[in-house]
Formats: sequence, C-alpha cells, structure tokens
Amino acid sequence: MEVSEDGTIQWYDFETGKRHNKSGPAIMYPDGSKSYYTHGEFHNESGPAIVWSNGHTAYYIHGKRHNESGPAIVRSDGSKAYYLHGKEFTESEFLARTKTSCEDKTIVVDGHTYRLVKAD
Repeated sequence: MEVSEDGTIQWYDFETGKRHNKSGPAIMYPDGSKSYYTHGEFHNESGPAIVWSNGHTAYYIHGKRHNESGPAIVRSDGSKAYYLHGKEFTESEFLARTKTSCEDKTIVVDGHTYRLVKAD
C-alpha cells in the first residue's frame, strides 16, 4: 500500500508492480472516488470498477467495459453507454442481446404441460 501526499491510497501487487486489490478498490482518492483493479486492469465483478465522487460510474471486467445487467457507463449528467466485452452497443442493441424471454417455453406443473405465451 502506498499513500501519496494528497492522501490518495493505492494498492499494488508487489511482485508485478501492477495496481491490484482483490478485496476492495486499488485506488482511493481523497474526494471519495475509487477504482478497482486486478492485476493492473480495471476489474470488479460485483459493481462498477470506477466510481467518481461526481456520480459517474464505469463497469469493467478484465480491463474491458462490460455490464450485462445495464449500462457500463453512467455519466454524472445521466447519459449512458452500453458495452459487452469491450464492444459498444446502442441501448436497443444491448436490450436485444441481453433480453431473456419465457415466450414459447414449456413448463410442467403437476403432470400438466403448459406452453408460455406473451401476455397482451
């Protein structure tokens, strides 16, 4: 761990010298902003990898912008950008790729088979 004069705290992998912290942010800034790194890459599987004090967030997995459950970038002005595995998509493209549907699936309840349909 290293603390700079301005109060920024950084964690490193001592063998590689890369920013790394498996149990929390690898950089914590005095203003409350924080960045998560694993082996020198932005990475956080349980939330945004970058959180700025102004509300801007960015989701990364293994150094690539990625969020399967919503926008990978949410800017402080409310604008959003959608990414999967580092590739940008429009919101409609993102929803088409990640939308799950039960339509036309069959289920069995008490020995009876039912086909699921889209509700009107």
